[in-house]
Amino acid sequence: MRISVVQLLLLFTLTGMCYAMEGKSQSLLDNKVSITVQGQSLKTALLALEKQADVQFIYSSEVINVKRDVTITATGQPLRDVLASLLAGTGVGFEAVNKQIVLSYAASKQPFALQEAFPDGISRQEEKTIAGIVKGDDGTPLPGVTVLVKGTTNGTITDVNGHFKLNVKGDVTLVLTLVGYEKKETAAHAGNHNIAITLGISSQGLEEVVVIGYGSVKRKDITGAISSVKATDIPKSANTSIDQALSGRAAGLMATQPTGQPGAGVTMQIRGNASFASAGVLYVVDGVPVNGAADEPGSGNRYGGINRSPLNFLNPDDIESIEVLKDASSAAIYGARAGAGVILITTKRGKEGKARVGYTFSHAFQEPARFYDIMNKRDYMTERNRILHERWLRTNKIAPYGNVDPSAVDPFKPRYSQTEIDTAGPAQSAIDAVTQSGYMDQHNLSVSGGNDKTKFYVSGNYLNQEGVIKTSGYKRYTGRMNLDQLVGNKIKLSVNVNGSRSVSSNPAIGGGLFENSGIIVASFYHPPTVPLRNADGTYPLNPDYSNAPNPASFLEITDQTVGTRLLGAASATWDITKELSAKANFSFDQSNNKRSNYLPKSFLYGARTGGQANILENTANIGLLEYLLNYRKTFKDNSSLTAVGGYSYQVLQQEGFNASNQKFITDNFVFNNLGMGEFARPGVGSFKVRERWASYFARVTFDFRDKYLLMASLRRDGSSKFAENKKYGWFPSVSGAWKVSNEEFLRYSNIISFLKLRASFGSTGNSNIGGNAFSYYSPGKSYVFGNTQNTGVYLSQVANPDLTWETAREVNIGLDFSLFKDRISGTFEFFNKTISNLLSSRPLPSYFIVGSMSANIGKTQSRGFEFTLRSNNITTTNFVWNTDFNIARYRDTWKERDPLVVKTLAKYIGLHDPIRAIYSYQTDGILKVGEKVPDHMPGLMPGMVKVKDLNGYDDNGNLTGKPDGRLNSADQVYIGTQDPGYSFGFNNAFAYKQFDLNIFFYGQLQRTKLNTDLATAYDLESTLAQFGWNALSLVKDRWASDNQNSDRPSGLNNPYGSYTGNYFRENAWFIRCRNITLGYTAPASLLKKQHIISSVRLYLDAQNLFVISPYSGIDPELESFAAYPIQRSWIIGLNVSF
Repeated sequence: MRISVVQLLLLFTLTGMCYAMEGKSQSLLDNKVSITVQGQSLKTALLALEKQADVQFIYSSEVINVKRDVTITATGQPLRDVLASLLAGTGVGFEAVNKQIVLSYAASKQPFALQEAFPDGISRQEEKTIAGIVKGDDGTPLPGVTVLVKGTTNGTITDVNGHFKLNVKGDVTLVLTLVGYEKKETAAHAGNHNIAITLGISSQGLEEVVVIGYGSVKRKDITGAISSVKATDIPKSANTSIDQALSGRAAGLMATQPTGQPGAGVTMQIRGNASFASAGVLYVVDGVPVNGAADEPGSGNRYGGINRSPLNFLNPDDIESIEVLKDASSAAIYGARAGAGVILITTKRGKEGKARVGYTFSHAFQEPARFYDIMNKRDYMTERNRILHERWLRTNKIAPYGNVDPSAVDPFKPRYSQTEIDTAGPAQSAIDAVTQSGYMDQHNLSVSGGNDKTKFYVSGNYLNQEGVIKTSGYKRYTGRMNLDQLVGNKIKLSVNVNGSRSVSSNPAIGGGLFENSGIIVASFYHPPTVPLRNADGTYPLNPDYSNAPNPASFLEITDQTVGTRLLGAASATWDITKELSAKANFSFDQSNNKRSNYLPKSFLYGARTGGQANILENTANIGLLEYLLNYRKTFKDNSSLTAVGGYSYQVLQQEGFNASNQKFITDNFVFNNLGMGEFARPGVGSFKVRERWASYFARVTFDFRDKYLLMASLRRDGSSKFAENKKYGWFPSVSGAWKVSNEEFLRYSNIISFLKLRASFGSTGNSNIGGNAFSYYSPGKSYVFGNTQNTGVYLSQVANPDLTWETAREVNIGLDFSLFKDRISGTFEFFNKTISNLLSSRPLPSYFIVGSMSANIGKTQSRGFEFTLRSNNITTTNFVWNTDFNIARYRDTWKERDPLVVKTLAKYIGLHDPIRAIYSYQTDGILKVGEKVPDHMPGLMPGMVKVKDLNGYDDNGNLTGKPDGRLNSADQVYIGTQDPGYSFGFNNAFAYKQFDLNIFFYGQLQRTKLNTDLATAYDLESTLAQFGWNALSLVKDRWASDNQNSDRPSGLNNPYGSYTGNYFRENAWFIRCRNITLGYTAPASLLKKQHIISSVRLYLDAQNLFVISPYSGIDPELESFAAYPIQRSWIIGLNVSF
């Protein structure tokens, strides 16, 4: 065999490096130290030696007794000799590697010196040896891992090469722990000398790799504001999409659930919402930006649609981790699409080793967490008589509304006699008629594995949810394949494919009143004196208001949405050199949503149209092509340089179609044959939109001696949405960090394990204005030419060639810390973001054909802070208790307003008020009998809400600051903002032997909300007296002539009805118990007798168990009146691995 000069030089170099490393490690033990310890613990002595000798000792306090007292005096002696004296007679040895010295029994010449490890009566002849190696996920051997036989003190720690050896009697369960890694238990057979164990990095470990835009970085090297959420930390059993489970999981990320409808999305918000044209959070799945728009078509009828979650196509069980890029410097690499923040989702991939099969199942029992308490039939009849009697008193000016003698007027005639009330039998509750106990089933099957060349992950999921509102439900089928193939030693091919199909059954939800009421409002107001169904099967209407459908008739409506989505990506990575690699990536995102519904003739509005059918279909296709170059260079002084640059081209095409017809001869066709309708002009429409982006981006990161980090990025986006001179936007960022704990003065601190200061500045953009920079002509204007009516076109949109990118610039200052050997860790962030060139509409003078045009109208500001804390409270062999807490605060305010808009602002509105400011009249309680009627509210009667006179106008229309004896808009004042003061999450995780318990809360503080349920409920003279609608039971305690001590409004029509002010605005802070999960994992020793099942876990989960809040409405988190209720779920689940 021929050996070249290069090979010889390489051999000598590597050999020299090995000797140098060994020599350096051995020289540590030759360092001269001086120490005096008198009757103090061994731990104290070791800490003193760490500081003197610039070393770190690795040991397990569960194996080695470091609490025992020692006495030693040494002056200028080698560290080797001092350690030998301290450890003499203990059986503990030591071994040096780099700047670490491992203390273990395995390193001793007397390896098994733990006499107490063996129960009495067991001789050493009965023992057998087990041995093995422990590695990290990347295959690197792990030194210093504590290896204990479960339930005993028999153990050791791994040596510098990750090896361990133990004497045991029989088969055992090993418990492995290492700071920064997940605790693991594994079965070991006596006599096995080839045990191979892999430890995964802890979700809080500093060595954990965090995904960032177009790359990854270790957590300790992050320079921006990034929060991570591990999928294993989130119970997923009663969530149709992963975003529903993110509430309270990351500081600064507010995920609010506005409705509990199956398949519905949540409102995602990162660090506030100071933009009016935001496209929302950008979701990136395995490096591919996905379409986050709501592609759900409308209903085509009066009942509207629903915003589905943009992540419904993802199986939550496929997700490995989630990163939230919160500041502009972290998100700037995504440019114009990252203005509202970025959420990176990484799915599971195959790992080297034998094929692993996993199956999970869960079944959830569901019920409304809280729902309306409406009056029964007898109470309804009584209260309708009461409000009619109260109206009679007021109309005839009888006390307490006047001084007229009751005998001087016609006597009151009640609607219902007392006999009718007393004999009123029970009526079926309308709410009970349209609600039910719901459930959700999920099945998930996955297979993963691979070798050094090929790795794969394949999964399938089935979800079926039956909603708590009848006719509502959601079914979903998903499948995923992730494949990685190494071609030779330099080329890696990756393919990701995710397909899904969903079928949604849509209830007719709507918060409108009167004829626009949906199924919940209709059941809320339906008179209990009117049956829900006649004997002949028809649905009777309210005789006092026949425009509202019977609530039970809503169940006859057929309404479903079928959605399909296919997301795919293929990439090729070429390692050109050791430092340089190139990557090409192509991805596509195809979605189709088709909604079909039919209002039958048995339903009120179906009967009026002879049956109404609608079909609406939306399709979106996104294609993305990217080319990247990556460079990484490591220097001898522990410094490194990383760079990435690339080009991206993306095309989005959206199109839609809708058709409708009426007057069907039968309901049997439903929506399957629109041609059978006989309506004179069936409805038809379509649209098509095409958008293109071209972008260049680059990022450079320099790490100097593992102490100082500097990162800079730049992205140039080009969009077809703007005029030629405004087509491109530039989005730079720069950030830096200082690892203070790596400085000499903190390197061996007993308190501070890790400390890093961060600062960043960056800019992101927004172009979410559609095609509104250009002029449009639209059809719709009709004219008569001859004797024929024709449809023409008209100017519907005015061009604005000066319209440009909305830009957000943000400063972020952060602190990362870890204390007491990582027992306590956390982060603190302060941010200040300014958004300029806000994209919105500007009103035009009345003589223009078009009322408004798209424009850049002003500037807003978001500022706040975030704090995250994690505590490893207790960590022992059998019991672990961890706590996680996060809290965030932000405020969105105006910084500059459009001068044209300022001219139209009411005088009580401040130029720099919060964006979602609340202005209201100030209420002053209920007017009591005998109390003087306010001068500014003549005609006000007892039991009605009083409003304060706080201000007035002068002759020039300016505020005077003084009451003027009149009630007008001058009396409105700023009373707060719709945004919460604080949002938080609080989690406690316990593990005792095979049991685990997780308790998670999240909430919002300093929050107010208009209780529309109450505001509507007390309009009783119209709703109950005139229309005969039912009402909430609580109205029975309203103010009335027979209940004059109540502080609730009387229910009579208030002549100042629009001036109720903040009377119905309530404190709506809340603390929600989101999950309580109890699990049991079968011990490895129980499964060792068979070789099929490797792990089994059973769990029980209670979701949305209770809410603590002063808010008296249904739920403080629901956003609209009569919204679909949030469910309380009781879940049982099973996880099995093979």
